[in-house]
Amino acid sequence: MNYSLIFLALMLLPVAASAEAIASVEKPTETSSSPLRAQLKARQSTVISSEMNARINQLKLRDGDHFNEGQTLVSFNCTLEEAQLNKAKATLEKAVKTYEVKQRLEELHSIGALELAVAKAEEGEAKADMQVAQAVTSRCAIKAPFSGKVTDVTAKTYQTVKAGDPLLEILDDKDLEVEFMAPSTALPELTVGRHFKVTLNETNKAYQAEITRLGGKVDPVSQTIKVYGRIIDKATELLPGMSGAVELNAKP
Repeated sequence: MNYSLIFLALMLLPVAASAEAIASVEKPTETSSSPLRAQLKARQSTVISSEMNARINQLKLRDGDHFNEGQTLVSFNCTLEEAQLNKAKATLEKAVKTYEVKQRLEELHSIGALELAVAKAEEGEAKADMQVAQAVTSRCAIKAPFSGKVTDVTAKTYQTVKAGDPLLEILDDKDLEVEFMAPSTALPELTVGRHFKVTLNETNKAYQAEITRLGGKVDPVSQTIKVYGRIIDKATELLPGMSGAVELNAKP
């Protein structure tokens, strides 16, 4: 048996292992070369819920319908609340006139200061009651906080709902942003204003975009950071939920 050859082979094993380790480090992995995935999301979206126990009088919007800011989305049957408001207005009017009369009587020294102070307090109480009634009736109609589109309707006209019940879901379909996860090692290159390209599956088109902000933290498990951007190209076909691939090295 040639012991010298065996000894030489054992000496060369660590060197071969080190070379293999270096080659595996230098060789790019599939994860690093895989494309980044992005999704379009609405910057403004919310679920409209009822603020009172009442019966729905009007809910004409359906899934996919557009609406304008300030438009009435839902209205409720508020006969009792409106009657209470009218009563509060009448009580306030009476209190105001009583206070005015007692002011004149006090000037003529026909009543004392205490009686005048009580009349003033009653006027203030009536004014507060009217403000409460106005606040209640303001909930009888829900106005759109922004212009956009309905994405889900969970209630129906003439349905009786409770406070907190969801009625419909809305979003601003004109103010969309691109959202994707990027490796944290790319942070030096992920600067606000940097251009990139996103190719959406649903339209099979590529769009120019730019980074608008970065997430507030790096995910310690995946070592990634959330990146937000906006599409620069004018496109009316875009919808929330569309997704595609991101190319960071794309030029504007």
